[in-house]
Amino acid sequence: MTNPSGDPTGETEPGKPEPWSAVSDRLSSMPNREEGAYAPILRAVRLLVITIVVVSVATAVVWEKTRPSKYNATAQILVTPVSNDGTYAGLPAVVTADSADPARTLQTATSVVESPAAAILTAQQLRGSWTQKSVGEAVAIQPRGESDIVSVTATASGALGSAKLANTYARAALSLHATLLSHEAKVQLKQLEGRQKLLPEGENAAATQLAAQVNALSSVANGHDPNFSLLQAAPIPTSQAGSSKKLIVALALLAGLVIGVGAAIAIEYLNRRVRDEDELLSLYPLPVLSRVPPLPRAAREIGSADLIPPRVREAFRTLQVQLPPGPHSGGRTVMFTSASPRDGKTSSAVNFALVLAAANYRVILFDFDLRRPDVGRRLNVHADFMDLFRMDTTLDELLVEPRSAPGLRVISATPQNDVTPLLEAVGRRLPDLLRSAREAADYVIIDTPPVGQVSDALRAAMIVDDIVLVSRPGNTDRTELQHTRELLDRMGHTPTGLLVIGEAGAGDAYMTYGSEVGMEQPNGRVTPPEPLSTPRARAGGETPRGKGGESARGKKTKPVPYP
Repeated sequence: MTNPSGDPTGETEPGKPEPWSAVSDRLSSMPNREEGAYAPILRAVRLLVITIVVVSVATAVVWEKTRPSKYNATAQILVTPVSNDGTYAGLPAVVTADSADPARTLQTATSVVESPAAAILTAQQLRGSWTQKSVGEAVAIQPRGESDIVSVTATASGALGSAKLANTYARAALSLHATLLSHEAKVQLKQLEGRQKLLPEGENAAATQLAAQVNALSSVANGHDPNFSLLQAAPIPTSQAGSSKKLIVALALLAGLVIGVGAAIAIEYLNRRVRDEDELLSLYPLPVLSRVPPLPRAAREIGSADLIPPRVREAFRTLQVQLPPGPHSGGRTVMFTSASPRDGKTSSAVNFALVLAAANYRVILFDFDLRRPDVGRRLNVHADFMDLFRMDTTLDELLVEPRSAPGLRVISATPQNDVTPLLEAVGRRLPDLLRSAREAADYVIIDTPPVGQVSDALRAAMIVDDIVLVSRPGNTDRTELQHTRELLDRMGHTPTGLLVIGEAGAGDAYMTYGSEVGMEQPNGRVTPPEPLSTPRARAGGETPRGKGGESARGKKTKPVPYP
């Protein structure tokens, strides 16, 4: 069991992990994850960001290419309200000045220009496909701010057509208003001329006023409009209406970046998985004992050391070097656990046991993940914990050696609906079981459930020499990893280190070097080393194994307890 402690001498016992204080000091120099925290997020989802940006820009370009052409042309009409002095009295259509509210005067003039009659006349003059409705939809009449100008803006699919529509409508509106005023002025003139004839001599002031009014109305009757005049005809536009193509593409690029970055941050916020090894170490700063490269799905349930890929085998050899057998009697107990399901702890425990057995170490593998036992199925053995309680048997009698892994002995379990009674029974006997296993093996490997989900592994953590925390970036749950750390810290247990799944290990360039015994061969096979240098051989009594997993005593026909 590893507990936080300091070593005043600065040295650690052989075969023991370094104290937590040394680990903490060594890892304190790691960069702060808060600095530039979003840069790794963007790198991890850069494909999403790039895709969104490309789609946004492409959509903008396609929209720009396929959108209908539209041109705007504007004609300007000058509004001249007449004074309300009685000169144009009797002309209802005339626009008079309102000194109290000039804006209201301009709004009245705008309503005069914007008339259904002008739209009908414009459609008749342009002919073609124009109708009163289409002209009304294509022409906009608006007063221009504080000025005395009313703008007539026409929108059409062609530059020349938009200018022609605006000018035609403006002239039609002015013509209609002038015609209406002319008709009203002629009626009023007849009345004024009759009044002039009835005036007695000597009424000079009244005669002068009537004469002025007649002169003004005569001009209106002849077609002069005292209110409106065409200030500027609509010029032919030189570019389409709306934003330019460059601006649209730039805005699409900016929008794509904003949406992409927002989506990346949202995905990262919602994603509870540990992204990479850097984030793993920031959440739980432990030494990385080894990095196991990713395995194809078909190669994840290997039951023989000869079938383990060379790089994976080398990763577990690296782990074994850091966890050597103890210098004294009794095997080393190593517990494999994880924070989340599917992190690879069971595969790691099995592969580590197979690699140790292939190196002629005596290995016992416990499947203490009683809720989801899988070791027995993978190694094709049946050695059930329940047999300890059903029959009067000892651990040594119950252990089974797989045909594919001589030197490895296994005890597993059978899946059950209610595992609580078995957990309680095995938990009470676990210290005695491990004590017996240590006396019969160089290594005792224990596969336990994820600490982040159930508490079963905490029972074993109190009585083992090493805790190896298996993590797989992209799968390990961030919250469960933090919960695992809190539980182990609260109980005073510090894992020996991390086994990172899915990361390439060091030394890959040396996989094909040498053909000596025990070295990797070009075809990925391993020639087992001579057992004379192992603790098992030095202890005496063990003879070298025969070829293909057979012992020197003869070929085994079924799994039997280790002799």
